[in-house]
Amino acid sequence: MRSDRGVRSVQLGVHDVMADQGSIVVKIGGSTLGEGDSTIDDVVELWSRGMRPVVVHGGGKTISEWVSRQGVRSQFVRGLRVTDSATLEVAVAVLTGLVNSNLVAEITRAGGPAVSVSGVSEGMF
Repeated sequence: MRSDRGVRSVQLGVHDVMADQGSIVVKIGGSTLGEGDSTIDDVVELWSRGMRPVVVHGGGKTISEWVSRQGVRSQFVRGLRVTDSATLEVAVAVLTGLVNSNLVAEITRAGGPAVSVSGVSEGMF
């Protein structure tokens, strides 16, 4: 785990993880991933130490790019996107078809197990 993130290993308990400690939720923001980032490797490391990371992700920047490409105008109120039906359609396509599948592929390439679960495909949304 990278120490330069400002997150102490004590907070995460990464160095003392035991196999019976169960699941941990890891939220990955769309702007987190990039060249030189170790988030995916950190997730795989958690797995190798006995944890079962459940990764949830954002994708606001990618959604904004695709909404713009589709000619849909985004509206924001106090920094939060107002999601109308046109924006929702693009957001679902981007999050489930692009962001989620790319994240699963990256985790798999790094040696970790990963499957895609979507609130849309599982009837939760």
